[in-house]
Amino acid sequence: MNVKRLLLRYAILLVVLGVAYWQRGKLPLESGREAGSPREKGSAVLKEGPIPGIDPVKEAKPEKVAQATKVGVYDRLPDARLVDREGNDGDSFLVRAGGREFELRLYFVDAPESYLSDRHADQRRRVAEQARELGGITPEEAVEAGKRAKAFTRQQLGGRAFTVYTYWEQVYDGDRYYGFVELPDGSDLGSRLVEQGLARIHTKGPGSKAKPVPTPKGESFFQARDRLEVVERETRKAKRGVWGY
Repeated sequence: MNVKRLLLRYAILLVVLGVAYWQRGKLPLESGREAGSPREKGSAVLKEGPIPGIDPVKEAKPEKVAQATKVGVYDRLPDARLVDREGNDGDSFLVRAGGREFELRLYFVDAPESYLSDRHADQRRRVAEQARELGGITPEEAVEAGKRAKAFTRQQLGGRAFTVYTYWEQVYDGDRYYGFVELPDGSDLGSRLVEQGLARIHTKGPGSKAKPVPTPKGESFFQARDRLEVVERETRKAKRGVWGY
């Protein structure tokens, strides 16, 4: 064998080895299993999909806020929710509506205080006044009625949506806003408190004597007061709430 043939054979062998090395990833690894397929039980395999602590967390979708609409001068705030807190009362309570939280005070009605202060004389005088106007009951009975009014309002509003009507008229102390609450059945919360004998007809209506503002249902101040007085007379006759003491 001459040198040329020997070199040719070596060259062919090198080519064959090079091709085999290049094709190694494409050749079957085991009978019945191709390269890149999962290993048999007991072998580590990377799991497809998100890896806890490494993959980015999806951002929570922002809560949808029901938009206010106008009814006369009022903002109508649907899908309002009661914010449960100790300071809530029968006629004044914290709500979440229109993307904000604020304390709402009902127009026209006044539920008795739900406690009797042992330190503030003004608060005790207020309870005594409420007791006199609620049929001459005792201050202790007025407080008991106030607790029932607070529980009634929580029962009517808690855990479900209701509608608030307000034009952001501030209560004299500036921390609360007057308004109306429409319950899911379409009734008015203030009227229901009077109907249950848990509130007196008291406190201002919307606007002022010089510039009265109709209710969201279009009633004038006197029409709204007259309607509530009819409800109260029926409640007294039925001896509901404070009128049954």
